[in-house]
Amino acid sequence: MNCTTFTSWLENRDVHDLSEADRAMKHATHCAQCAQLMQFDEELETCIVEMFQYEKVDDGLYARIDRCLDLPVKRKRIKHGLVASIAAIAAVFVIFFLAPSPGNFSSLGELGKYVAREHRDHGRILPMYEKIGDMEQWTVKNLHYPAVVKQLPKKNLKIVGGRICYIKNCDFAHLLYQDKSESIYSLFVVSGDEIGFYMEPGRIYSLNVSGIELHIWQQEETVFALTGQA
Repeated sequence: MNCTTFTSWLENRDVHDLSEADRAMKHATHCAQCAQLMQFDEELETCIVEMFQYEKVDDGLYARIDRCLDLPVKRKRIKHGLVASIAAIAAVFVIFFLAPSPGNFSSLGELGKYVAREHRDHGRILPMYEKIGDMEQWTVKNLHYPAVVKQLPKKNLKIVGGRICYIKNCDFAHLLYQDKSESIYSLFVVSGDEIGFYMEPGRIYSLNVSGIELHIWQQEETVFALTGQA
């Protein structure tokens, strides 16, 4: 689950769908921004419940109320004040959710730095990776955005396995490939919603981060980053 899907779940949550709720909770534990959204949503719900909470009225209270002529006006003001308060809270809630996200990665260099580090730290630990027989089925099972690459910049690579990892609070697919000499390559896949900088369609960007060659490109709404051999 990524941040966009989490926001959609939070706005239209189905309490009967426990699997989706579990995925959302798991995502919130790794994403500070979404955890904050969930806390805000829970506080708002508590506030609204308290506003409408019924309190038992003392039996003798009505006898002591001054039934003056302007009593209906006072009640009307109270009602309008309550509605205005709820409307103001709802407006803040909507603005908070609908405001466009600047993306978690502000530059190509920042994205490259994070994926190079993940490749260096985990790109050789094969037992961590799940074997993938059908890439499309694996994508549907684990991600909420398309992750099937049309063509890799390097040819003759065979997929070895994949896993879901979290980089800067974002869901990434980390896929391992091997060439004929069994050298390891990492392909990182992330939703384009997490990218806060412009990428020219069809262009493959090349850069070197701490001795690791990277090729980064965007395919429709998905961003791919292929590392050099490990």
